[in-house]
Amino acid sequence: MTIMTKTWCAGAAVAAALVAGPATAANPIYTGGENGSYYGSFGPLLLDVLKKEFFDYELQTSAGSGENIEQVLANPTAIGMTQTDVLAYMSAQNPVVAQKIAIIRNDVANECLYAVTSEANADRLENWGSVAGYARRLRFALGPEGSGSAQTFKLLQSFDDRLGEASRVSYLDSTDAAIDSVISSQADVAFFVQFPDPSNSRFERLNDAKMAFIPVVDRNILRQRFADDERAYVPLEVKVTSAGLLNWRGVEKIVTACTPLAYITGQPSELPEGTDARLDQEELIKIVRETPLTNLQPSAGWFQSMLDDLVQVSEQGMEKALDAVDKARDSIAE
Repeated sequence: MTIMTKTWCAGAAVAAALVAGPATAANPIYTGGENGSYYGSFGPLLLDVLKKEFFDYELQTSAGSGENIEQVLANPTAIGMTQTDVLAYMSAQNPVVAQKIAIIRNDVANECLYAVTSEANADRLENWGSVAGYARRLRFALGPEGSGSAQTFKLLQSFDDRLGEASRVSYLDSTDAAIDSVISSQADVAFFVQFPDPSNSRFERLNDAKMAFIPVVDRNILRQRFADDERAYVPLEVKVTSAGLLNWRGVEKIVTACTPLAYITGQPSELPEGTDARLDQEELIKIVRETPLTNLQPSAGWFQSMLDDLVQVSEQGMEKALDAVDKARDSIAE
């Protein structure tokens, strides 16, 4: 009796498994580091929109924009979060990227370009013209080579001959490690891209360490366009200290270049015509594009304060600053 019961139970379990079929893994949404805003703030909101429409997705951590694009190329039903400038750069390097990837939307938020240097170098590296002029002799520190920050730096080098001469570029485990290398005098400039949120502990740490912010903006950067002639970067006035305080140099705000956050997935044409997978892909893109913008933006105080503090600056309004950048670049012998 005991043997028969065990045998029946085992057989029933196998039969049930055969009827149910193998469990299918959820589609991935590739974000960034576990402590980053892609994973912690923006990802859950997108995931909520999809789950309400019965799409089966889950958040996945990653090294950042570059890896996310590669993941979507390998799996067209995956979703990735990426800096729009990185997508443009990788599309220029490989036209297949533009053919296979669809931008679901890129109006949710902007990320901004930052460079910092030590107090000792602050007067010599006061703007991006100085950085480009001295680039051949400077030591640059960045996060992982697959990160959005590293890809953005490569993009800047691709259209700026002087910056392209920089060869002493170190890729470290994280942005904080890159900043540490400047604090410890192992590097001259740390470069990174992130949301302009001065309440982020990174800004407090930079100010406590007496790091100087270098605005990453010049005429070359502002001339960049995507294939549809949309601007790759917009100049925004952003805060670098919290609660209206001045940093050690008496600076509260800088004007730097910023690029949109993009949500991407595979083109529906990458999936077999007439299949459920292709229909779902088309509907997913349509649903996310039609989702009210506020449903995809964090309601947390840091994000709303960030939106309130951002000020777009016209190129005409920046002319004096751009002239200073040009002068600094030209004053340094090639």
